[in-house]
Amino acid sequence: MTVIQQDPQGLVQAEHGPASDDGQVVLRLQGVDKRYPGVHALKNVSLDVQKGEVHALVGENGAGKSTLVGVAAGAVLPDLGSVQIGGATTDSPTPQWSREQGLAIVYQEPALLPHLTVAENMRLGMPKALRPTVSEQVRWAEGILEGWKNVASIDPRSLVGSLKPDARFVVEIARAMAEDPKVVVLDEPTEHLLPAAVEELFQLIDAVVQRGGAVVYISHKINEVKKIANTISVLRDGALEGTFPASEMTEQDIVNLVVGHQKSREVARATTLDPAAPVQLKIEGLNGHGFSDLNMEVRKGEIVGFAGIEGQGQRDALRALAGLSRSKGSVTVNGGHVRLGSTTNATRDGIVYLPHDRHNEGNFSRLSLRENASIGSIAQFAKAGIVSSRHEQKSVIKQFAALRVKAPSADVDIDTLSGGNQQKVVLSRVLLGGSPVLLADEPTQGVDVGARGEIYQILRTAAAEGASIIVLSSSAAELEELCDRVIVFSRGHAAKELIGDEVSERRITEAALTASQHRNVATEAKRPEKKWKRQLAENDLMPGGVLLIATVVLGIVAASQSSFYLTPRNFGLVLPLVAILAFFAIAQQLVMMVGAIDLSVGPLAGFLVVLGSFVLSEFRSPAGIAIGILIVTLAAAAVGVINWFLTTIVRITPLIATLVTFTALQGFAYLLRPLPGGRMDPTFTGMVASSLGFLPWMLVGAIAIALVLEVTLHKSLFGVRLRAVGSNPVTAKKVGVKSNLVVLAAYVGCSVLVVPASLMLMAQAGTGNASIGDSYTLASIGAVVLGGASIFGGRGSFLGAIMGAILVIQANTVVQFLGLQMYWQQWFIGGLTLAAAAFYSKTRSLSERT
Repeated sequence: MTVIQQDPQGLVQAEHGPASDDGQVVLRLQGVDKRYPGVHALKNVSLDVQKGEVHALVGENGAGKSTLVGVAAGAVLPDLGSVQIGGATTDSPTPQWSREQGLAIVYQEPALLPHLTVAENMRLGMPKALRPTVSEQVRWAEGILEGWKNVASIDPRSLVGSLKPDARFVVEIARAMAEDPKVVVLDEPTEHLLPAAVEELFQLIDAVVQRGGAVVYISHKINEVKKIANTISVLRDGALEGTFPASEMTEQDIVNLVVGHQKSREVARATTLDPAAPVQLKIEGLNGHGFSDLNMEVRKGEIVGFAGIEGQGQRDALRALAGLSRSKGSVTVNGGHVRLGSTTNATRDGIVYLPHDRHNEGNFSRLSLRENASIGSIAQFAKAGIVSSRHEQKSVIKQFAALRVKAPSADVDIDTLSGGNQQKVVLSRVLLGGSPVLLADEPTQGVDVGARGEIYQILRTAAAEGASIIVLSSSAAELEELCDRVIVFSRGHAAKELIGDEVSERRITEAALTASQHRNVATEAKRPEKKWKRQLAENDLMPGGVLLIATVVLGIVAASQSSFYLTPRNFGLVLPLVAILAFFAIAQQLVMMVGAIDLSVGPLAGFLVVLGSFVLSEFRSPAGIAIGILIVTLAAAAVGVINWFLTTIVRITPLIATLVTFTALQGFAYLLRPLPGGRMDPTFTGMVASSLGFLPWMLVGAIAIALVLEVTLHKSLFGVRLRAVGSNPVTAKKVGVKSNLVVLAAYVGCSVLVVPASLMLMAQAGTGNASIGDSYTLASIGAVVLGGASIFGGRGSFLGAIMGAILVIQANTVVQFLGLQMYWQQWFIGGLTLAAAAFYSKTRSLSERT
């Protein structure tokens, strides 16, 4: 049953509370309360969502909408309250629980892992019962994405990080809908979608409702809410203002409830352009990817709009002006030439850019709001290179106040804010720069109706103070309200210019459609897509191939200098060294996959060698040797657990945490063996050092382990989860990955993989030597970086790590054969590592450009 009450503002309010028909409720949030430091995000919120309805959730930025649905999805743990999905109820929801009960969510920022493929991302986020096998995932993803082929062409084998924002949202929405959920939560789903994709989404929403499911729809776009919602709930300052039948509310009613007071809609533009104002920005013959022959002038104090059907070159032109892509032509600001192709040059020459992809191009994750706002103009707060914190703080706080940024302080991390407030912080950075030219790409995307008008006024004020502004917006109504002039793009050209009274929503839309239709008659040669470049850039085995070539070249150089190089005796001396470093490299690669570096691997090996001098000493029986190896392995695993505890539970950064264990292990090793001592069992050392000719069995073992781990990395669910945590641990948690357990496995696995290297060092030294492993810490990191691993996690190859180890030993050998001093070994390896890192970074950037 639905209870109808009269709202104080005269609106009819529908309350789905205790009187609701429980048989119709598919999602119930009861008494949910959530506090963050300095913010009461949710205040005893109760909400029912019923079968067969689209339930819209509206409110200003920071009102608590995303936090509330985050509780429902298990991504946010409430302080108080419970979540009921279907017939199951819990007060401690997790992403896995919510998903298994039938709730699917599309977050405001897609919960996708950039270093995983589209197919892997889609499979990882599915309930266990619907999850395809690894061999089926590409075909399965293709089938799901088939329905979107008219709005986005997406290859399931592509890395998500290479997709444009609209394509990422298509993947996220398609994955959510494929779960066949009881409840679908859509958090600002249309912000990055093209019009055709929006219509496709609305059809899918209708299909969910028709089969008896429910949709929770969060949006700042009131016209969309009115179009598809049956019920509307309004949140303000963390409290539920009420739930209302959508049919009985006007857009103005919704706006008034959202902002908390009567708000009239602005219709007329409030610009005061001086027709005699001088030209501040002049563009002549500008050509770039996606557009050509752009010629225009923007006067001081003028706001010019870029419009057109998406993909017609307007965004390409704006990004080229910002220095984000290569272009040719002439651009001047106040008579001074702008050096094209560099954001640094563009900013220095007077052009500043507000990105529309806030998450990837706007925010500096883990930095505070103050740092995010001031970083683009830090020089103006400094004297003689010293930043005046007082001046910086004062300017930033003033700008935040003007934009109504909601935050407990300017020193909290930007990641803790709502999407709309993050957008305001990025806008603050742009405005603080005080540049004469401002490029705004979708400036109000993700911003609530109350703040949208404020941003319009901020841009008008900037223009009145002398800035030349170019605004790119997919909303013709927004351009009408803001702009003095609008340039409509079609097929990469400025096809139409609207001035003064011609700037209206109808004329802008008409010009975009007619220009596009006219230009579509002609044929245009398309730039061939070089898929092989993207595939090369995305292949983590590519660096291993490069290292193989480098190793062969170095071998040819060494062989030309000495005939001894190619002899079995030389290989018998060199290959055991390769095997030792190979195990260290595999170990380091494992922990680097989750975005960490383990500095303790070298001292751990020294400690294990010392320990082995006691538990693997002379005259051991086979059982005694086995027990001794087990003790060494358990000791290594214990160190891995300690490293995990320090980094994950105590939350010390991995470098500092493993430096602590580095020092502790050295101390314990020297405490046990101040000087080399003890004697290893000869049977044991002979077994470890055994070989097939000049090929050590331990090297064969290292290669076999690397192959198994490589297959595991790409063909098993654990491997995908390992890469997911390294790619983005927060997003991995949202899709149900138990990140703490994955990181534990990585640290313990890393330490255990040091054991075979330690056994070889025992056989090599024959005694307990506390310092024998110290040099392998940096060598292992160098080998892994040479092998193509990302030190930030998510990408790498165990086979590449082995090739890195081979190249390091090869380089050391070649230096000796060339008769160079020993310090050349360090210089050579350091130079190779730097060159490899630069080469891989440049090559992988091709993935984004293609």
